[in-house]
Amino acid sequence: MAIPRVFVSSTCYDLRYIRENLKFFIKSMGFEPVLSEGGGIFYDPSKHVHDACLAEVPNCQMFVLIIGGRFGSQYKSEPESIVNHEYREAVNKKIPVFAMVEQQVHAEYRVYQKNKENKNLDVSKIAYPGVDSTKIFNFMEEVQGQVVNNALVPFSEYNELESYLKQQWAGMMFSFLTNRAETERMMNTLDTLTTMSNRIEFLSKQILSSVGKDKEKLMAELYEVISRSDFWKRLPLYIVFKGIPLDSFLEEDNFQGFLKKSAPKITRTPDAVRYEWGDSLWSFHPSEEESLMKDYERMYQRLRANLLDIVHRSGKNIAELTEERRDNSGK
Repeated sequence: MAIPRVFVSSTCYDLRYIRENLKFFIKSMGFEPVLSEGGGIFYDPSKHVHDACLAEVPNCQMFVLIIGGRFGSQYKSEPESIVNHEYREAVNKKIPVFAMVEQQVHAEYRVYQKNKENKNLDVSKIAYPGVDSTKIFNFMEEVQGQVVNNALVPFSEYNELESYLKQQWAGMMFSFLTNRAETERMMNTLDTLTTMSNRIEFLSKQILSSVGKDKEKLMAELYEVISRSDFWKRLPLYIVFKGIPLDSFLEEDNFQGFLKKSAPKITRTPDAVRYEWGDSLWSFHPSEEESLMKDYERMYQRLRANLLDIVHRSGKNIAELTEERRDNSGK
């Protein structure tokens, strides 16, 4: 049975006891720990040992980052450490990261943040007893600067670290099970709706083919083409819910003319263009208007051409068809 692999990334010498305890904790959770000193990494003789560590990160499902007071070994000849690069590889591969930092390092990091922009201080001369390089603080800023998965939790005792991981992994399992159940419910609902839609479509076609007149059959075909088009699916919801204005498609030769048929109130500000139908609203930024209108115009023209072709092939006249529809509707 496949089990999750957990990559543990940290400096080794100063955090060796934490790494050893983590190895047994991860095993007790039923997972496989992957540590550079634990035999879980294949050191390809043809590669640098650092590259071997990086190559193993994508093969793991979780990533535990522990930041202590030592900067650690540089990655080959680059200014960053191997731990920095391992972390970036996990982020790039979108592996969940659980990052923790020693309490003293975290406290000195706050001092560093408070003073680094102070023009009255020579920050290069400030001594930080808990770290051997301010590059550690730069790394902490990188972790917290991520858009997502950017938690960095301080700890003072090992048991705090273990407790935090238990809580986080339990939360991850809860989220997974909840999302899975919700996804299954949605899929069941979609399957039911699809089945109902197919049955209704089949019955409608059977009824029309049996008793419908030519005009009703033509209308049904036109409505079906409209409802399946990309244009209709992207229309503002108010127009969709109000009903498909078939006459507008047949009579208006451009999207703006079609849009005006629904008589929206249009307002423009430096920040927004607003089309309002009572309580319903279609809003977008002015910078989007030109490309948005071009997209709608292109989709409208493609759909309208299909509709006109169907009407033409039926032998009907557009003017007579729309006039007859108005007479029948009392308009």
